[in-house]
Amino acid sequence: MLASAAANADAAPPMIAYDRQRLGLDYDRFPGGIFNPSLAQHADAVWGIARCEPHDQAARNADKSLNFLPIQAVLFRLDDSLAVVEAHYDVRFENFPNLPWRTEDYRLFVFQNQLYCTHILWVQGYNIGMALSRVDVAARTISLIRPITIEGFEIQGIEKNWVMIPRADSLYCLYSFYPETTLASLADLETACFRLVNKTKLQPPANGLADKMISLSTVPQRIGEARYLLVHQKDDQMIYRDFLVRLNSETLAPEAISQTPVITGGDCEGFWRGYLTVYSLLVQGNRAVVSYGEGDRFAGIATAALEDLLLVPMLPLHR
Repeated sequence: MLASAAANADAAPPMIAYDRQRLGLDYDRFPGGIFNPSLAQHADAVWGIARCEPHDQAARNADKSLNFLPIQAVLFRLDDSLAVVEAHYDVRFENFPNLPWRTEDYRLFVFQNQLYCTHILWVQGYNIGMALSRVDVAARTISLIRPITIEGFEIQGIEKNWVMIPRADSLYCLYSFYPETTLASLADLETACFRLVNKTKLQPPANGLADKMISLSTVPQRIGEARYLLVHQKDDQMIYRDFLVRLNSETLAPEAISQTPVITGGDCEGFWRGYLTVYSLLVQGNRAVVSYGEGDRFAGIATAALEDLLLVPMLPLHR
């Protein structure tokens, strides 16, 4: 029955009507793009951070030294209509290494009323992986705490797309989703050290996803008695497809995944038409807000009725 449902789902039209719009940022300032924005609700406002690149990916591939120019990011605030009302391109990076370095893939979250972000930390000559930083919107700073470690667990080289799951008095790290679901809990904030909670094998989803790594896209959001996040995979045409996943609110174990993608690329402007790369999911009243990078060139948001998102057919996930 699940296989039949998955086959039918492949032919189904998109189920969610999104209002997609480009964020009003100064793209002319960065020929390599302003993209991959992450949003979080903090201090009675929606704040975002996005990556700013003076050179595009092709140029950085041709000249690796361009990867380690002084890193730039934009910190911005949105109003109730999700329009940019202030944008700061003078973000300062504090406590970072003395060697040349770069950051990528910011994901904002709030823990105990403080704004934080995870991000990739590349240091020239080293593979560092994912790191944890504090974000101060008033001072316009990103302050590195430490690269993230998990006690008694071997991290595999450069790992991307870990997401944090904040609770009132604890912080969890979802290190991987598939083929292994790996969950860790915070042991020491000041050293960004986590402790392994569990590691379980997840059976291949019955929705047509290829049997390969499925990456984490967003910090989970609580809706009712469960938490929801988006996960992605690129298809054979290098088109990003994001699926909705429901986590058990208590155990944080994945329970179900959508039959079909809930947002996809393929029609993006910029350098890569397939690259609609999702970085955050926010829930505001009766609407869902998704932020994404468009074609590794622009930053955008998409809004949809929360009811439509929650009505997407889901398939159970088995461990």
